[in-house]
Amino acid sequence: MRKLFLKSMLLSAVVIIASCSTQSPVFKSDLSKKEVIKILNDGCTYDRSSKERYIVKGKRYRTLTSSKGYEKRGIASWYGPKFDGKQTACGEIYDMYKYTAAHKTLPLPSYVKVINIRNRKSVIVKINDRGPFVDNRVIDLSYAAAKKIDMLDKGTAIVRINAISQEEAAEFMKKNKKRLFSGSIFERIIKDNEKFYLQVGAFSDQKNAEILKIKISQLGIKTVFINKARVNGKAIHRVRIGPIKTNELYNRVVDKLTLLSLNINIISE
Repeated sequence: MRKLFLKSMLLSAVVIIASCSTQSPVFKSDLSKKEVIKILNDGCTYDRSSKERYIVKGKRYRTLTSSKGYEKRGIASWYGPKFDGKQTACGEIYDMYKYTAAHKTLPLPSYVKVINIRNRKSVIVKINDRGPFVDNRVIDLSYAAAKKIDMLDKGTAIVRINAISQEEAAEFMKKNKKRLFSGSIFERIIKDNEKFYLQVGAFSDQKNAEILKIKISQLGIKTVFINKARVNGKAIHRVRIGPIKTNELYNRVVDKLTLLSLNINIISE
């Protein structure tokens, strides 16, 4: 009986050690909390911290209160030029050249790692929008994210999604801070749109818009102007540059703007 008890104890210890060895390692970051906040630069303007219920195409959805521990495998799709420059569900402007995504139930914003099962390529994205509202799809990636995992040509891919911490997301964004740009798509958008601009800021206070306009003018960019509009009944002052008519002009303008560390969105009218 004693030998049996000892064997049982040893077996339990082995099981505990084995289970510990299979746990995912805790991500450690050298970034301070202030650096993480600065890198992620959360532009979401709507509070989505509590549970939310909504209906799309007659189907009801209930959002999660936390992304912690979230794992999912399914089909990913991507969305691009048609939605570029438009407002996302969390309030910030969709930029197809940034690493973002739409999800039906994860809190806004959340951060997840998306792995293409076929080629093992991965990307870390910020969930800032709702969708895709197609039954067999679990996530809608931005153009940049889809390109990163090599799924643009097929349009969809089977992926694995894992929620990650803000620290891990910030480390990725820091290493991939350069905007992803495709000349061919840019030229195609220009061809399809007569009026094409870069939006570098949007403010409720006109004075802040004027200050940014002056800073940009001092860089030698003379086509900067303020576009006034009303969004949800509130006045918005958008700082824009353009029209941009060529790929070369785009690159020259963006090179100058990097001195100001701005978020640049492509706007077509």
